[in-house]
Amino acid sequence: METFKHIISTRFNVPTEIWKTTRTGKKPLSDEWLEDRFEIFRQYCFPSFKNQSQKNFVWLVFFDILTPQKYREIISDIREECEQFHPVFVHDFQEMSTRLLEIIPQYFDHKTEYVITTDIDNDDMIHRSFVAEVQKNFKPVHNLAIDLRLGFQLTKTGGNKGVANYYYQVANPFVSLVEKISDFRTVTKENHLHYRNYPNIVSEDTSPLFIQFIHENNLMNETFQNSKRISKINYSDFGISKENELLLSDMTTFVFNTKRLLKNALKILSKRHQ
Repeated sequence: METFKHIISTRFNVPTEIWKTTRTGKKPLSDEWLEDRFEIFRQYCFPSFKNQSQKNFVWLVFFDILTPQKYREIISDIREECEQFHPVFVHDFQEMSTRLLEIIPQYFDHKTEYVITTDIDNDDMIHRSFVAEVQKNFKPVHNLAIDLRLGFQLTKTGGNKGVANYYYQVANPFVSLVEKISDFRTVTKENHLHYRNYPNIVSEDTSPLFIQFIHENNLMNETFQNSKRISKINYSDFGISKENELLLSDMTTFVFNTKRLLKNALKILSKRHQ
């Protein structure tokens, strides 16, 4: 018998005081930013949610209440395509946090004892088995962290080209949290790194289950410079169509990994001679 509900939250364009510019110095939430972010969302993030093998989840996506009408029409179209997708319009980040706690209980029923919450950025992707894997690791334990530790980073380098590397991190941004419905605050109550200190944690790292997408309009994320690169991603596992695949170079990947191995070997030798 199912005793939990699984809620995934995503902040799309909700204003926050700390977000002043993108990594390239552009103004966030401008029409140019919205155009680019909706394109990324529709080409990468949204298809990965539509592609989930386990459909039993609720996806709450938060938008600025001042979102222009042309984008509201896109949001309406997305709602028609995916029954798990539920748009919520708010004034600011504080209202988003409050509304999240108010809305979630609407999805509880008489059997619900626990809620699983996950928070995914609007430009990232999840493997088709991501939701299923989270729910497979559910245990009826309050404040249980479900930590899917292995994924990819995909960095767009220009046009339809990119580089990809493994992303392994304990308590990364794709962590989920199980809580009793009588005392829930959602996974967003803490910075994701804090969950590595939780006494109750289950982890999975046998296969990559997410993609963190790095592009020019990111705010904070950076490409890992010492992580092993790869030249193949099965994009269909993440719902990505052929025309939206980024080309990964075998030669560039080989050269990078060779330099990486040499650099790490030199570090080891240097330490031995100290």
